[in-house]
Amino acid sequence: MMSWVSFPLDGLAWSGAEPSWHYTWPDSKRGFCPSCGSQICALDDGATSIAVTLSALGNPPDLVPVNQSFRETAVPWLPQVTDTRR
Repeated sequence: MMSWVSFPLDGLAWSGAEPSWHYTWPDSKRGFCPSCGSQICALDDGATSIAVTLSALGNPPDLVPVNQSFRETAVPWLPQVTDTRR
């Protein structure tokens, strides 16, 4: 299970080295820490936002989930996130 948070690409700045990018799908690449190899983000070709793994944020702000992917295959013991996107 992985939690992601999306941020607009406009104004994005890396505080350290930019991730090492590797395509995992024909139009989607994953970013990995160039030092330790941890997966930290995902970026689709032509996207206006980037998905960052929640665990990659050193001290995440108060984030509230607004959607859940793959509901039909989610583990039954974890409550589902209500889709609150507008």
